[in-house]
Amino acid sequence: MEVRSIFKPESHIFKAVTKAGALLNDKKALAGLLVSASSKIEAGGGRIASVKNDIATLIELLKAWIRGEYREVPWSTLLLGTGAVIYFVNPFDAIPDILPAAGLLDDASVIGFVLASAKNDIEKFRSRNTGEAHPGTPD
Repeated sequence: MEVRSIFKPESHIFKAVTKAGALLNDKKALAGLLVSASSKIEAGGGRIASVKNDIATLIELLKAWIRGEYREVPWSTLLLGTGAVIYFVNPFDAIPDILPAAGLLDDASVIGFVLASAKNDIEKFRSRNTGEAHPGTPD
């Protein structure tokens, strides 16, 4: 997947996805990012209700990948998912998080885009954790 074909190189999300590639090769740093993201979810309360479950799923998928417990995920999903987490954690993205309501709107948009792009991979991971059958796979 060519990230330049999806995002403009000067965009915040392009920069986050570029950093994601390096983090995926440094599992200790990636684990630290996931701790920061989990803390932001907890601190965000109701302000991040629209993205709370989705970003939590991305975090759990990435944690399972780090531990070697889940490898059935394409590199593109790892890259976009890590980029979305970086974008979520960064308080100075396109719309700074200190702005009430609007600050997390862009985070929700980026996470929504990633989830739409990797819907099958995310659902497969979710069904693995809940024991539900994934559409298109045998029970």
